[in-house]
This record gives sequence, C-alpha cells and structure tokens, in this order.
Amino acid sequence: MHIETLKVFRDLVDLQSFSLAAERNFITQSAVSQQIKTLEDRFKRRLLERVRGRREVKLTPAGEVFYRESERVLDAFEQLNESLRGLVG
Repeated sequence: MHIETLKVFRDLVDLQSFSLAAERNFITQSAVSQQIKTLEDRFKRRLLERVRGRREVKLTPAGEVFYRESERVLDAFEQLNESLRGLVG
C-alpha cells in the first residue's frame, strides 16, 4: 500500500466526490475507484457505501476506523517531511 492511496481515500471522503478526489490527486476517476477497491480487497472490509441515485459517499464502520487511522498516518508522514526539511546539510 502506498501513502498516496491513503491520501486519495481521505480526499474522497472529505470531498464526497470521486471526480474531485481524482482531480486533487492528478489521477483519473477510474483510478480512484480502483484504489478504493484495492483497499477494500486488502482489508477484506467494505470501507464505503455508495448511495444509489446520489453522488454521496458514506463511511461504513470499518471505513470510519480506516479514515481515522489514515489521518494519523498522513499526519505522521507530513511531520516526517517537515522534520527532514528542517535539517541543514
């Protein structure tokens, strides 16, 4: 799993849009769908409920846990980047 996949998942949930998440991450809408499916297959859990007839994306209980923990990983990754940028030499 790549850190970018966690970011795509977070963006999808935050933006409530496959197309906007794709645009934000410079990938296709299909790639967003594929990454979400890969996550769901990997963890053998449904992370999102797609509401038929609407463009709404709803987190399942497993998706809520995954979202919360993804945020922690992404925050830690950003802190790592900040720490490395702060090094001189």
